[in-house]
Amino acid sequence: MIHVYPNGTALVEENRELLATNPYQSMFFSLDAPLIRESDKQNYAIMAEADGARLLAMKLSPYSLLLFGSGKPAGELFEYLLSNGYEIGSLLGGEPLCDQVIGMLQSRFGIRYQEALAMDFMEAREVTDPSCPEVEIPTEADLEELVECKTCFVADCGLNDPVSLERTRQRLHEYRVLRRDGMIVSMAGISTATDQALKIAGVYTRPAYRGKGLARLVVNTAKNEILSQGKIATLNVDKKNPITNHLYRSLGFEPVFSQGEYRRVEK
Repeated sequence: MIHVYPNGTALVEENRELLATNPYQSMFFSLDAPLIRESDKQNYAIMAEADGARLLAMKLSPYSLLLFGSGKPAGELFEYLLSNGYEIGSLLGGEPLCDQVIGMLQSRFGIRYQEALAMDFMEAREVTDPSCPEVEIPTEADLEELVECKTCFVADCGLNDPVSLERTRQRLHEYRVLRRDGMIVSMAGISTATDQALKIAGVYTRPAYRGKGLARLVVNTAKNEILSQGKIATLNVDKKNPITNHLYRSLGFEPVFSQGEYRRVEK
């Protein structure tokens, strides 16, 4: 059975109990849902159900197709998406689910996907180092420089996601930056993860300033700010990057689960 929701919020509301089984992994649904105001072939919220198992799919163009739930209805879901001309693009979800989905896509539809980014989701609950007083919230005057840093971050991750000037402006208060030589050289963002947790994301340091411990200062200060609000600090880290893995573990972050982004292999 396929159910197409009129908007993202309707999917989240109807499947709140399922999404609550892993609030961290499902947080992208909560974040993207309000932005999908009317479902179409590029922006949609769909649920597939088979034998009592549900698979949720949410697509906010131009970002990845979010997947959550059981892999059992995956064949029915993608049969519907492909037959009706829905935009699919890359996939984002927990590793066990996505492994099952991409196996089905290749065997049933001859469509190949490969893992582009493997991430560990980590959390920290205790202060380890004191905050750095130089870390600050950027202002409107920093907007273009912040967009530049975000664009470089996306490129460093090997992603193609566009960086919106207006969306960055609306979320200026979420960023924390560190300056050297009159410019922003290291940054990170803080956003909502769950009711109990906030997420640190978009950690970036200009190449000329790497290896000086600046990212550590920014991330640690952001972490302490989150903990001071009585929340859990969370983040994603590339499983294949030993430097960032060591950094975050040294600041008290521990892995909770793994997820990945998968991209279609064009013939």
